[in-house]
Amino acid sequence: MRPLAVLLRAVNVGGRTLRMEDWRALLVAEGFEGAETLLASGNAVVTSAAPAAAVEEQVAAALARELGLAAEAFVRDLGQLEAVIAANPFADFAQESPSKLMAVFLKGEAPQDLSPLERYATMGERFAPGPGCLYIAYPEGAGRSKLANAKPPGGPGTARNWNTVRRLAERLAQLAR
Repeated sequence: MRPLAVLLRAVNVGGRTLRMEDWRALLVAEGFEGAETLLASGNAVVTSAAPAAAVEEQVAAALARELGLAAEAFVRDLGQLEAVIAANPFADFAQESPSKLMAVFLKGEAPQDLSPLERYATMGERFAPGPGCLYIAYPEGAGRSKLANAKPPGGPGTARNWNTVRRLAERLAQLAR
């Protein structure tokens, strides 16, 4: 059994509401041990022996079946989150403005060619590929950025700000002890 972070894509935005108590209850009903939610944006921590891909499929199917919510799940273990943190090419920016640095978690590896994003970066945004993610620094915030709504190369993803990435890693580290 190992602790895992389960991140949902596009919940509690645009009218796609998921109450955190329902999210936690669903995870418990699906047999995940130690289910906890973190913040109100579709983040959870569970303990499971199942492979990440199986957890992603199980969670997505249960959300659709039990709550009528179509949402993709992205699962990361502690080692993967630590790799994302260690490889951050915008470490100085993360120290200065952690809420404006996003890790966009992908299903696979990030492509090295991110040139399709350049046309959307009109407010000084910077981006780089990372281990299973894209890093995007939004100096002016993501709220008005065209880049925030662009489809990431490498398939759909789910973005978390740097504060959340670190909190998830810290919680997984606590559970791993």
